[in-house]
Amino acid sequence: MKKYLKKIGFIVLMLSVLNSFVIPHTASADEVSSTSDENIIIYDKNGEVVEPSREIIENNDMIIQPLGVNYPTTVKWLNNGASYQSNEFYGSGRRYGGYLFGSSTTSTFRLTFQKGGFGVNTTSSAANPSNVVEAYNLPLSGSPYTIITSQFFYFLVDNPKSGQTYHVKAVQ
Repeated sequence: MKKYLKKIGFIVLMLSVLNSFVIPHTASADEVSSTSDENIIIYDKNGEVVEPSREIIENNDMIIQPLGVNYPTTVKWLNNGASYQSNEFYGSGRRYGGYLFGSSTTSTFRLTFQKGGFGVNTTSSAANPSNVVEAYNLPLSGSPYTIITSQFFYFLVDNPKSGQTYHVKAVQ
């Protein structure tokens, strides 16, 4: 039994070592336009994959709780190439965008920022946007971004720059 456990430990160690040598992936145009319903993928302006933020890990499950209580609860449907331009953000502290975004015609969206970056939270439930599936930090330097998701998503920013805005467009 001890010999068996040592072999398993060695295999786990080798997998973790091999995982640390993974080369970053740059997306081709074909890859950006296709995804499964379960994946959330964000590409920056250079086609590099943006990794989600890992804020709290509990019992091997990622738990992310939005701060504050003013996260959006209204869905803005962006179907057939529709887009939305946010109002300017201002003030201090955490600020949330006014809408959850979703689409019944596409899972690909283009995100463009002005004057600063944003956080993006994805959630599988429009009824419970505080149940965050993934959270991303998207700095201005990577804009425009492409997000591929069948989940709902919304924007947030801490201490926004006066006049900071985002634009979302559903990509056919």
